[in-house]
Amino acid sequence: MPATTTQQPLRLNFKDDTLTTVSRDALRALAKKLGFNETQTALYALARLRDEVFVEQDGEKLMPLSKTQHQAIAKAEPKEKGKVLGSLL
Repeated sequence: MPATTTQQPLRLNFKDDTLTTVSRDALRALAKKLGFNETQTALYALARLRDEVFVEQDGEKLMPLSKTQHQAIAKAEPKEKGKVLGSLL
């Protein structure tokens, strides 16, 4: 799924809660429970739906990191400074 270069706002028309619609009150409640704002909540929900719907089509893009990728990330990670204390007391 290619990203567009220009972002256009998406207008949502809320309705009563049904199988295929969501009310504004439900969105507010979800946002509060997740600790997100309403936009973040809608984007999170769409991302979860994308992962569910396209899991078979784009499986490779959504697969966990390989061992080689994990090693590359670990190598690039900043080294810790200081020393670990056995006790705080």
